[in-house]
Amino acid sequence: MTAVRTAAPRRAGLRRPGAWRTNPKTALAPLACTALALMLAACGGHSTPRATDDAADTVKNLGAAPIPRPPTAQATPTAGEKHLQLLAMGYSVHAQLPGADAVVTAGGPTENPIAKPGGVPDHANGTITVTVREATGPLTLHAADFTSRDENGKAVPLSVRGPATVTARPGHTAALTLTGTYEAGAAELTWRHDGRTIAIWDFNIELD
Repeated sequence: MTAVRTAAPRRAGLRRPGAWRTNPKTALAPLACTALALMLAACGGHSTPRATDDAADTVKNLGAAPIPRPPTAQATPTAGEKHLQLLAMGYSVHAQLPGADAVVTAGGPTENPIAKPGGVPDHANGTITVTVREATGPLTLHAADFTSRDENGKAVPLSVRGPATVTARPGHTAALTLTGTYEAGAAELTWRHDGRTIAIWDFNIELD
């Protein structure tokens, strides 16, 4: 007679020897590590100098950019019997006159304050030098061709130091020296040729 055996219920937490359960995530972990190692090996074998390429491209692009050039010198303004020029003292004018062209420059004034007893000088002797150069033909300057006024429009008499008439010729320069007594403030020097105004130079007398 065969006895019927009833299987006893398995206790929780007990497993048969050698019958460990396999977790899917645990099983895939070695495969992922292997794949990652292969990818890193492949990258290490074929390095890409991306940073170097970017730097080279930047240098190349900068080299292709136009380099700013220094500003060119301002051209000398032109004046003639039908077109005068207003200038600051010290600047030149390219005079185009009948019979000759030339570059004329008025410089100064060199100030020599007039002493005033017990006070600050309020007048000064100003010396102005008018120079002619690069003449294409004979160009004559007369002291009488020049007049001066202060900021109130009052005429300032001019006297001459040296020759009252000078002539510039091709390859040679000429200079005319004028002096006047100025008060502190603005003033101007006017040059006329054959009675027509060619240029007016503005300047300031500072005595403080």
